[in-house]
Amino acid sequence: MTGPVASVVRERTRLDMRLVPAAVGSWLITTLGVLSSIPVAGAAAGTASVSTMILIVVLMRGSRMTLLPMLIGLSGTLAGFGWAMVVRQHHIASNPLAGGDAQGTKATITVRIADDPKIVARTSRVVVAVSVARIRGDAVPEAAATVLAPMDGWLDLIPGQQVSAVFTVSEPLRPDLTVATLTTSGTPKVVRGPPVYQRWAGTVRAQFLQVSSQALGEPEWGLLPGLVLGDTSALNEDLKDDFRACGLTHLTAVSGANFAIIIGVLLLMLRCGGAGPRVAVALTAIAIVVFVILVRPSPSVVRAAVMGGVGLSALLMRRRSQAMPALCAAIMALLMIWPAFAVQPGFILSVIATAGLIVIAPVVAQWLRARRVPAGVAELLAVAVVAQVVTTPAVLLFSGQISVVAIVANLAVALVVAPITVLGTAAVVALVCPPVAVVLARFTGPELWWMVVVADKLSRVPFATLSLW
Repeated sequence: MTGPVASVVRERTRLDMRLVPAAVGSWLITTLGVLSSIPVAGAAAGTASVSTMILIVVLMRGSRMTLLPMLIGLSGTLAGFGWAMVVRQHHIASNPLAGGDAQGTKATITVRIADDPKIVARTSRVVVAVSVARIRGDAVPEAAATVLAPMDGWLDLIPGQQVSAVFTVSEPLRPDLTVATLTTSGTPKVVRGPPVYQRWAGTVRAQFLQVSSQALGEPEWGLLPGLVLGDTSALNEDLKDDFRACGLTHLTAVSGANFAIIIGVLLLMLRCGGAGPRVAVALTAIAIVVFVILVRPSPSVVRAAVMGGVGLSALLMRRRSQAMPALCAAIMALLMIWPAFAVQPGFILSVIATAGLIVIAPVVAQWLRARRVPAGVAELLAVAVVAQVVTTPAVLLFSGQISVVAIVANLAVALVVAPITVLGTAAVVALVCPPVAVVLARFTGPELWWMVVVADKLSRVPFATLSLW
C-alpha cells in the first residue's frame, strides 16, 4: 500500500510514545519518594532540578539538539514530582504519631473513615483506611493511617464518618505514605456522621443487597453486588477462595473494565437517542460521578474510573496513537494526587493491563483476524489473553502465586461479564421501583450461575494455583 492512504493508515496505527519517558520517570521518582527517606528523595529532586537548569542554559545558547526540549520536560517533571514527595514526607514525619517515640503508646484518636472496612480473611477483624483528625482532642494535620479493629462496631462504618477510640500506635504495615498502624479492641464512638452523599450511597447499596437476596439464590445473590458495586460484604468465603484460585478476584472489585462497559453502553444509548457528542459526553460524565459515589469515591475507585476511560478510548479513538498519551497523562495525574498509588499492586496491574490493551491487544486481534477468526471473537480473545499474560509477572511478584487456569477461567466468563454489569447497573437505577429491580436482577441469574460453576470446577483442577515461594 502506497500513497496518501498508506500514510493515513500508518499514522492511525503508530503509537505516540512522547509522554512515556515523563510518565515512567514520574512513577520511578514517586516510588523512590514513597520507599526512601527525605534526604534520598531530596537528592533525587535536587539532581533533576540542576539538570533542568543546565539543559535550559544549553537551549538558550542555541543548541540544535532536537531532543533538548523533551529532555527539559523530562527533567522538569522529575524535579516537580521529586520535590512534591519531599514535602509529603516532611508532612508525615512531622505528625505526632510518626517516629519511634510514638510507637507502642496508647491514645484516644479521632479518625475519618476513608474507605469501606474490609474483613481480614477468615478472622473476626477488619482493616480500615482512615485519616487521622485529632489526637487526645487536639487537631492535627490530616495524615493517612491504617486501623486494625474487631468487626463489632467497625464493619458497618461508612466512609466520611468520624469516630474515636483508644488505639495502640505502631509502625505502618508497609511503606505507603501512611503515618502509623492503629490497633484497637474496642468499639468506636461516632463523632460525626457521614456526608449526605455517602448516606445516600449506603442506603442504595443496602437496598441492592436486599433486591439481590430476593431475586437470586446462594451464592449468586452475594456475588452480584460485588460485581456491580464492589460490595463483597455478603460474598461467600468459599466462593472467594475459588475466585482467587482461578484468577477471577479482579471481577469482585470495581475495575476499569466495569467503567469501560458502563461508559460504552451509556454513550451508545445516548448517541442512538440523538444526543450530540458534547451532550453525550456531559451526561456520561455526570453518570460516572454518580457511579463513583455509589461504589465509594476511594482512590482505588477513582483510579478504576480513569483507567476505564483510557481503556475505552483505546477502542473508540480513530487514531490509536492518542490512547498512549491519554494513559501517560492519567498516570501522572493520579500519582500527583495519590502518590501512594506508585507502590500499590492495584494501580500497577491497572496500568500494565491498560498498556497491554493499547499496545499488544490490537496486534493480536489483527493477527487472529488474518487467520479467519471472526472479528468479535478475535477481539475478545486478544483482550482476555493479553490482559492475563502481561499482568502475570506482576501478580507473581506480589503474591508469589500463579493461577495456571486463569486464562481459561477469564475466557470462559468473558461473555457474561458485560451482561451482568449492564443488567446489574440497570437494577441499581431501577431501585426507585423495587419490583422492576428484582426482575432485572433475576435476569443475571444464569450468567452468575455460569460464573460460579466455572470458578468451582477450575479451582478443583490439580495444581490450579502454584506457589513459587
